Amino acid sequence: MAQPLLEVNGVSKTYGKQVVLNDISFQIAQGKKIALIGRNGAGKSTLLKILIDEVEADTGSVKLFDWTRVGVIHQNEVLPTNKSSLEYLEELSAKPSWEVRKLGAKFGLHDDHLTKSPGQLSGGYQMRIKLTGMFLQDPNLLFLDEPVNYLDLQTILLLENVLADYKGSFVLVAHDRTFLQNTCDAVYEIERGKLTTYNGDIQSFLKWKQEQAEFTLRTNKKLVKEMKHHQKFVDRFGSKASLASRAQNKVKHISRLRSKIVKIDVDLATTNIYIPSKEAHPGVALHVEDLSIGYEENVLSKDISFSINRGEKVVIVGENGAGKSTLLKSIVGKIKPLSGEVKWWKHSSVGYYDQLTSSSLDDRNTVLDHLTESADSATSAEQILMMAGNFLFKGDDLDKRVNVLSGGERARLALAGVLLKTHNVLILDEPTNHMDVETTDGLALALKNYKGTVIFVSHARTFVSTLVDRIIEVRHESVREYMGTYDEHVENVMELMREDVSDANSDLSDEGKSGDQASRKENYALVKEKQRELKRIDAQIQVFELEKSDILKFFFENPTDYSPPRAQRLGQLKDELEAIESKWVKISEEIEALRQN
Repeated sequence: MAQPLLEVNGVSKTYGKQVVLNDISFQIAQGKKIALIGRNGAGKSTLLKILIDEVEADTGSVKLFDWTRVGVIHQNEVLPTNKSSLEYLEELSAKPSWEVRKLGAKFGLHDDHLTKSPGQLSGGYQMRIKLTGMFLQDPNLLFLDEPVNYLDLQTILLLENVLADYKGSFVLVAHDRTFLQNTCDAVYEIERGKLTTYNGDIQSFLKWKQEQAEFTLRTNKKLVKEMKHHQKFVDRFGSKASLASRAQNKVKHISRLRSKIVKIDVDLATTNIYIPSKEAHPGVALHVEDLSIGYEENVLSKDISFSINRGEKVVIVGENGAGKSTLLKSIVGKIKPLSGEVKWWKHSSVGYYDQLTSSSLDDRNTVLDHLTESADSATSAEQILMMAGNFLFKGDDLDKRVNVLSGGERARLALAGVLLKTHNVLILDEPTNHMDVETTDGLALALKNYKGTVIFVSHARTFVSTLVDRIIEVRHESVREYMGTYDEHVENVMELMREDVSDANSDLSDEGKSGDQASRKENYALVKEKQRELKRIDAQIQVFELEKSDILKFFFENPTDYSPPRAQRLGQLKDELEAIESKWVKISEEIEALRQN
């Protein structure tokens, strides 16, 4: 039997009239990897804070054993700027330099990261420093509350790999179902203050939960049918003296049947979000030409050109700090491009959301006031209340003033307000942060069914793969369309992540390498990346050529059948093939130039 690390007995916590946790008990043993899930506000973060002694439970106890070593990531911790990352990690862990470098290599931390102060690094690399610092202290029980929020995909994959190989235990809160599926072997769910535990992965749990709900519904229907049958006898013969005793027994039996009916809480049903939209006629929604983006002298990307069609769902991907959010702000007009042109369809109505949208909310408004003001005049009260409920504002929550809402509640309210307005374009920057798994899934399906154009940034893989039609990648100070599927993009990032870790490991043994060696290494990495892009372009050319052949075959076999849509598509294919073949030639020349250096 595995060694116990933590024991929780009868923990309860109440805020005002709201019972957040009600008599919760469980034990965590060595090697247990737990996904802690539940709707927003269910009590996940409260439970974690009780476990690490940041919040006191009203009743119950939490026992950590003598051999338990706890690891925690503090999201709001400010890292120092007066020492190098290597010095910071050495002081934090009391470990020698070689050991810090060895573990840092697992998170892709190179010498150029370790020699800079942690406070100077990007948000993604600051999280890598925090994770390295936590693991250097050799914990055997981790508490991780939304560790993937605001992380780029490569850092998420690094953490995912480390957690998958981790020999200790952890309790993990995250909204990305794919991340939970790839790291956890048990699910703990909080609903209405109660805890349900399940040994198995998240997909198996959700399937089991659905089966349980369906079984309960079938059982309830049978009980109701039987109650109605007995009630007919009572109604018919209850007043007759000769049958009064029997009728009374029937009444008692009905009461017993009623007590067996399991309440199905409609508030916990799967989110069903409806986003109002107008019919999208074919054509271009957005055309970007020779755009340069950045801030004054700091050019993040230049020579950006692409078009997005009406109704398309397009994800912007790239590492943190590469310029994804800046690109969104530039095309929506929040910041002025350094040069170039942004052309929207003349009938475009753009709704924009990012993490700062919530800061513009009027603190004097109630939740219902804000949603009512955000909605179109034709929007019914029922639709407003439905959107409020989908984003977990129900009952007394509607009367809360904005100034008393938490950061997560403000973010959800701001997004709900954007979605209530009838737009034909939505631009969303990390919309799933502060959402639970169910609401994230519901939003993905709603956006997929939305008739308008969606341009968004997100690293939640289940959300993106459900929604996306096209991928635009921001990388190495350039913006280009990724010619492949989202799964292929993730696999490509995984390969880059493995190379990054491998390179960081090689830094340990090649600290004295010359500048020429470093340059050759960088060229080699660029050649490999461009070769991967050539493969994707080759695949796309084959798809276009096959479609072109099918159209030409139709015209050959039907010489008298004039088909304007096919003729128009044939012209488009010729233009697209010419453009993509020119791109193939350009990349081939770049590879040759890199090989000669």
